[in-house]
Amino acid sequence: MNDPVLLYAASAALACVLLLGALEKLKDMAGFTAAVAAYRILPEGWSRGFAWAYALTEAAAGALLLAPSRQAAGAQLALLVLAAATAALAFNLSRGLRDIDCGCSGPASGGLGRNGQGGGLSWWLVLRNAVLASWAAPALFAAADGSRGLQWVDGAAVFGFAMSAVGLYFIANHLLASHLKLRNL
Repeated sequence: MNDPVLLYAASAALACVLLLGALEKLKDMAGFTAAVAAYRILPEGWSRGFAWAYALTEAAAGALLLAPSRQAAGAQLALLVLAAATAALAFNLSRGLRDIDCGCSGPASGGLGRNGQGGGLSWWLVLRNAVLASWAAPALFAAADGSRGLQWVDGAAVFGFAMSAVGLYFIANHLLASHLKLRNL
């Protein structure tokens, strides 16, 4: 028998991270478009369209993760978003481009993505995205049958696990931003 608490907690934590990131990107589309352009991967003139598509896809993934009947679709979309971001990070790191805005945005970025102020790109961001991708795994591999339903008391466990994971994510990002700033002094 599978316990659904892990599934719902991981989905809720990932949804929080994605929705907060998408909200911050959507609030500053000019800044996010500039970050996308700075990666120098897309043909000139495509950055704005990609930035909008990425931010809206990130928001959709977060919203789907919160709907129990759509968690698998949300996890797949989240993995697509994370794969795109991680591939762009790794590509630029392999080219030696570190001093650009990661485009992470939002309170979860710990300053990593705000107009280059956080020290730019690092392999730690790739690792961070891999950890986030692992939060999608329970929704992808959840058994459709054989798991018990959520009980009312499970709500506290789901909330506690999800908020703890989001809190650890924020802390890790702030520590990473501090490390990168110190490295660049």
